Amino acid sequence: MNDDRPAPAEIFSHYLKLLRDEPWLEVAMCWTVVVPHDHRPFPVADAGARVSGGTRHEAHEAAPLEALPYDHGVHPMLVEPVGSAVMLFENNGFLGSLPEVLRRLSRDGRVCGVYWNVEGGNKLSYAADGRVLVDLDALFWDEWAGDDFAVLEPELRAMTELLSEDEDDWQAAAMTVVELVTGVRLTGEWLTEAHPYVTFRWPVASEPLVRGRSA
Repeated sequence: MNDDRPAPAEIFSHYLKLLRDEPWLEVAMCWTVVVPHDHRPFPVADAGARVSGGTRHEAHEAAPLEALPYDHGVHPMLVEPVGSAVMLFENNGFLGSLPEVLRRLSRDGRVCGVYWNVEGGNKLSYAADGRVLVDLDALFWDEWAGDDFAVLEPELRAMTELLSEDEDDWQAAAMTVVELVTGVRLTGEWLTEAHPYVTFRWPVASEPLVRGRSA
C-alpha cells in the first residue's frame, strides 16, 4: 500500500457514494486496471490483442457507455489509458476477470480488478508478470486465508477492517482494494464520458492457468 495515497476509509467512502449515485453498478460489472512496470500505458489496440488472445476483435473510436453494442454475441469493453495505467471497464461483462485474460494483461506489469454479476458471482483478482496471484470471492471475505491473502495482505487487511462494521458493503470495499493496489480511481464522471472501446466475440483464446508461487 502506498502511504502517499488517500487513506482506505476515504477511498471506501468514495465508492460507497459512487454505488449510491450509480445503482446499476451494483448489479453487474467488471473493472480492471493494468499498471505496466515501465509506467508506459499500452494503446487500445494492444489491450484488444491481450484480452482476445488473437481471436476476433475490433477497436472503435470513443463512445459513451450507453452507446456500446451488446447484440449478436458482442462483448464490448471500454479501454483507456489513465496516467501510467490502463483502465478497462465492462457493464455486465466478465472478460477482465478471466484467468487467461489476466495473465495476458499482466505481461510486464501488474493487474488488479473486481467483477460481480446479478447472481452474486464475483471475483477479486490480482496478477503480475503473467501469473494470477490472487483469486478471491469478495462476498466471503471473512473466510480468506492462505497465499492469496498474503500476496496483498495490507490492502486485503484494510478491506476486512472496513467491512467489520457492515459486511453488506463488500462491493465498495473490493473497489477500494483495486484503487489501493493501482492508484487509479473509478468515478461517476469517467463513467459518463466517452471512451475508446473494443468489441470481442466469445470465446476469447484460452491458455493454461499458472497460479501462485508454485507455478
